[in-house]
Amino acid sequence: MTTRLAAVLGWPVAHSRSPALHGAAFAATGLDATMLAFAVAPDAIATAVRGLAALGCLGASVTVPHKAAVMAACDAIDHDARAIGAVNCLAFDGGRVTGHNTDAGGFVDALVEVDGARGPAIVLGAGGAARAVVAGLASTGIAATVFARRPDAATWGTARPWHELASALPHTRLLVDCTSAGLDDVSDRALAASVPLAPLPDDAVVATLVYHRPTALCLDAAARGLRTLDGRAMLLHQAARAFTIWTGRLAPIAAMRAALDRSLR
Repeated sequence: MTTRLAAVLGWPVAHSRSPALHGAAFAATGLDATMLAFAVAPDAIATAVRGLAALGCLGASVTVPHKAAVMAACDAIDHDARAIGAVNCLAFDGGRVTGHNTDAGGFVDALVEVDGARGPAIVLGAGGAARAVVAGLASTGIAATVFARRPDAATWGTARPWHELASALPHTRLLVDCTSAGLDDVSDRALAASVPLAPLPDDAVVATLVYHRPTALCLDAAARGLRTLDGRAMLLHQAARAFTIWTGRLAPIAAMRAALDRSLR
């Protein structure tokens, strides 16, 4: 039996948990496959994708900064990925490359874990992550209002200015932080200070896409008694969806979750 190769492509990519997630999935299902992380410079992404296709790669995950640029290297793009304007999963079939987006569906799957698939919703941020979350929510019939520091940066939709956020919170049952503020301490604390949680209903859920550390916003929400959701569940479920696309099998969620938790310790 020949070991199949899966890949995760990013720049940088050493921090990726995808090899741990998919390695656990392959082991749990008895598949002779392995995932490797490849740091691919932006000007080499098309060459890298074509090389993986030529090698008969099982599939590839795509992370920043390649999710939009990699679309040009695809022979076909599924409906969700085209609507979102980003590809985070590549499937290879006889040299043909199909681009998928599992981020949107992965976020919805994550919400189910906290019974949080309900609206109205507020999404913070105007980038690609916010776009995927809005698309995922829309697929379940939940309307989301986007707020951003720079509303004009949401070229894919309409965003409201940040100073109007407080007035919308009393009617919000899901608040999703899709900004990059949680990646560093100063920005993290500043964002939390700018989001007044008191007006939120008691059954609201506060979520973030950051998975490697607790964010100040979610810590504040938990202290107030609100349910919270960090980025681990979305990371897990987008990977599970990719696994199914590549293999046609249901993903072993429990094994993947355990591997992710171990990798974050």
